[in-house]
Amino acid sequence: MNETPPAVRLLIADDNAATRAATAALLETGPSPVCIWHAVDGVAAVHLAEQLQPHVVLLDVQMPRLDGIVATQQIKQRWPEIRVIVQTMHSRYQEQALAAGADEFLLKGSAPAQLLAAVFPAS
Repeated sequence: MNETPPAVRLLIADDNAATRAATAALLETGPSPVCIWHAVDGVAAVHLAEQLQPHVVLLDVQMPRLDGIVATQQIKQRWPEIRVIVQTMHSRYQEQALAAGADEFLLKGSAPAQLLAAVFPAS
């Protein structure tokens, strides 16, 4: 009997609802089942990371209340096992994101395969 692999728990944090929806739709095509939650800003992302303990958090940089760089730092300090991927339109944030503890940095608009490989690295 083939067993379904456990779902990858994902948190997408972006202040743009269309971006969150498009990202979720792409990730649902990945090689593993997913359970996806959404956050509209960095404060919500940190709060949901604490509550839900996702496997992966995908963060935009420019968000209200708490930006993705600071949210990355807070998440990685408290829960280093959570994989954090920072995704933005601006390459100038790469060094800051990685210094804050991000596991991956991706530019929005990158090939979908890059995002899938970052979220599902063992697949």
